[in-house]
Amino acid sequence: MALVWATSAFAAQAQTSAETGADKAKDDVAEVVVTGIKRSNLKAINSKLGYRGVSDVVSANEVQALPDLTIVEALRRVPGLAALPTTDNEHPRDEAATPVIRGLGAAYNNVTVDGMPLASPGTPNANLGSNGRGVRLDLLPSSMISEMRVIKTFGADLDPNAIGGAVDLRTRSAFERGGKPFLTTEASLGGANDVGKPNDQERIGARLVSTGSLTFGSAKQFGVVVSANYQKLETFTNTHMTTDTVHYGFYNSAGVLQSGINLGSGIAVPQQDKYWYVQNSRERAGLTTKLEGRFSDTFYAFATLGYYRFRDTMARNELLIDPRNRGTVQNLTPTSGRYPAATIEVGYSVQKMTNATALAQGGFDWTLPDDQLLSGRVSLSRATYREPISMVKFITGLTYNAPGAGTTITPMPSLGFNYDTSGLNASFDVDPTVFYNLNNYQGFYYRPNYKRSASNNVNSVKLDYTRHLGRDDQGFGFGAGVTYTESQVEYNVYRDEYTPNNTLTSPLTLASVTGHNGAPLMYSNGKLNLLTIDPQRAWAAFYSHAASEFTRTNQDAFSNQDNFDLTEKNAGLYGLVAYNADRLRTQFGLRYDSVDLDSAGRQRINGVWKDRKANSSYDFVLPSALISYDLTDRIDVRFGASQTIGRPSYDAYAARSAINFVASTDQGNPNALGVTVTIGNPDIKPRLSNNVDLAFNWKLNNRDGGLVSLALFNKDIQDEIFSATTFGYTYEGVTYVNAAVSRPINATSASVHGVELAATMNSLEQLHPVLRPVGFSANWSVMEGSMDVLQASGTQRRLKGLVGQSNSIVNASVFYSHDGLELRAAYNKQGKALRSIVPDIFWQDMYWAPREQVDLQASYKVRNGVTVFAQASNVGHERMTSLTGPGKNLLKDTYSVPTIYWIGLRFTPSF
Repeated sequence: MALVWATSAFAAQAQTSAETGADKAKDDVAEVVVTGIKRSNLKAINSKLGYRGVSDVVSANEVQALPDLTIVEALRRVPGLAALPTTDNEHPRDEAATPVIRGLGAAYNNVTVDGMPLASPGTPNANLGSNGRGVRLDLLPSSMISEMRVIKTFGADLDPNAIGGAVDLRTRSAFERGGKPFLTTEASLGGANDVGKPNDQERIGARLVSTGSLTFGSAKQFGVVVSANYQKLETFTNTHMTTDTVHYGFYNSAGVLQSGINLGSGIAVPQQDKYWYVQNSRERAGLTTKLEGRFSDTFYAFATLGYYRFRDTMARNELLIDPRNRGTVQNLTPTSGRYPAATIEVGYSVQKMTNATALAQGGFDWTLPDDQLLSGRVSLSRATYREPISMVKFITGLTYNAPGAGTTITPMPSLGFNYDTSGLNASFDVDPTVFYNLNNYQGFYYRPNYKRSASNNVNSVKLDYTRHLGRDDQGFGFGAGVTYTESQVEYNVYRDEYTPNNTLTSPLTLASVTGHNGAPLMYSNGKLNLLTIDPQRAWAAFYSHAASEFTRTNQDAFSNQDNFDLTEKNAGLYGLVAYNADRLRTQFGLRYDSVDLDSAGRQRINGVWKDRKANSSYDFVLPSALISYDLTDRIDVRFGASQTIGRPSYDAYAARSAINFVASTDQGNPNALGVTVTIGNPDIKPRLSNNVDLAFNWKLNNRDGGLVSLALFNKDIQDEIFSATTFGYTYEGVTYVNAAVSRPINATSASVHGVELAATMNSLEQLHPVLRPVGFSANWSVMEGSMDVLQASGTQRRLKGLVGQSNSIVNASVFYSHDGLELRAAYNKQGKALRSIVPDIFWQDMYWAPREQVDLQASYKVRNGVTVFAQASNVGHERMTSLTGPGKNLLKDTYSVPTIYWIGLRFTPSF
């Protein structure tokens, strides 16, 4: 892999601006044209070693060579980085959405395009505002970039909102390769092993990517780059899980349910048995255009326009076995027992998510006499998220009441079952005869008009001045700059819901609207298949009845409580001083960072929903130091120390409180399950981190090139932020004892430290001449973290690890390259990571289980400029699993991740 691990230049200005302009073209001529795996590795190594702080580089060719569908999937191959999916209880997890850098999630890692911030619609979340601070890198195409840089140490010139790190996506320049014309076009067909269940899907997907550039004008002083991509692929995910909130009940030897932290006899029983089959049709399209001009030997300017759209039509089929009355378990043993009655729910929803990001950037680099550089940048971006939803659900044991009086659910004794918890996945042994009697299932609720939307506008400008800050400059240098960024965020949700009443003139049963029922329930001992709903028949039956036969439930709370809007204004000012000698390079800087934030959430006051406004502001003065020393021509040591901050997620600030019921009939039931509450915290404080890094790089002395790197880091974090979950919430006079209440709060302290070791060898010829075509790349990261969280009693509980932090990450890649044939196998393993925290009940904390994945790639150059290739990702069909419980060994949920194949043709002519 072209994963390399290095250090950042003295000034981001010099890194981004100068390399984009005239100096970048000169460097690229020296690097030679990228033509294969080895050349890709060498380019990434040289890019890494040209930086002074600790960073990693992933080249565009590396992304192209492996079956990583998105930028975030490519980043999981970087030392110290993990990639995680969405974490709510509604969307599938077969695609990664955000990176975690050194144990810190997307909200605290800065993402830029050519050094400037980018708007993002946030990560989908069914239970709270979807618009968080982190950029969703799964929405951006890899075709738009020349390389990705993950910066892990910080100077005063960089945005300090990056406790974990920063990801800079660098677009291609037409002046690369001496300004020669460039074109690469790739067309491929693909598919997944998980497709077509329970309903038919398109089995063949398509992907088309093309990037081209040229220079023009009398002196070739102008350039243009155009990159376009399109991809469509359909897959399904099967899921097995327990409840969304309490997860397990613990019972004493008499089979009586315990409460709080009491574990009784330590016998855990899952509260539900839930299955999903989620079918996705994902479509990605993007277009990037960049215009450049060298108006003189000293003045360079550019303008970039980009538009990126991601559509995901998600159809979710669910089946849920629920004993409901869980107070007593019969015939209890450590791995078995019996619930005397139960209900079964069958649901269907279709959710059409559309995410769109528009980007406009411009800038200039003006080289002045005496090695001075003045640079300016402006960036405007807007991201939107729209998700219209329709839902319908059927349930057993339902009685319709008078209009306005809701419905009554009574567990059926004929559905009583024995359960088996001897394996990780529990099984509920329901009687198939009763299960398949579709007349037992009646229409529960209908949600024809349900929608979420979010938007984010980010406008930013910066001006930088440097003198004598080039890597080869000797003596003293200095720099200064100013930045201003304004972000506007909005989130809204709305829902209609109808439930049948006792005036219904004809029955609404599953028997009349059932769909395909061939998909297996994997842990039902081979006895049961998924029951599904045909949405067209279900909605036709709904609309065939008079409106008076349904009760429109009151959704005012749901449609108001979660909405918010926010404006954040951020101003930054920095200065830095540097000194360079023959082998020594140093930089010291200070940055002043100021934020003013206004938010408005919705709260119910005296029965009326009103805006509740809040304001927050804070200022920091942040020091930084970067020092590097060349021990030899091939070995260097680098040191960095800095303070950085982690601004809270946008939706954490809003003054709001939102309660969400699985069904409207749960409102008023103090023992209802699945009740979730989200509370904002306008007083939340930013995190402040003291960072120390020490790194060594050894450039190998062989003709094919290679690099060995070692890094050690430590972060001591004040006011660490986490989403605390407590249980019990009083709403309109009713205390919901099982309600999971989530609220962002500051922990008292947190820390994370680790070691990252990486090696790239382009050839193993030194072992034996026959191994010259064989090379490898590998990295290994180990991290230890801790966090103190405050409990309701006022005491503290210490956790081992930060939320999202893996205890270890391993990547390894072996490749063969000879006579136009390239073969590669890549391995990735992410260790156990904390997923969420319940401060007062330790055994309800959730963890991501360790996961490993193998990807394969083969390509052959059939003639100059024409290459055929084949790729396969997740060949072992590994799942994404979460665990909970006192021993962290009880299943919360497990999601399948499909194996995906692509075969195609790449055309890259020589000019």
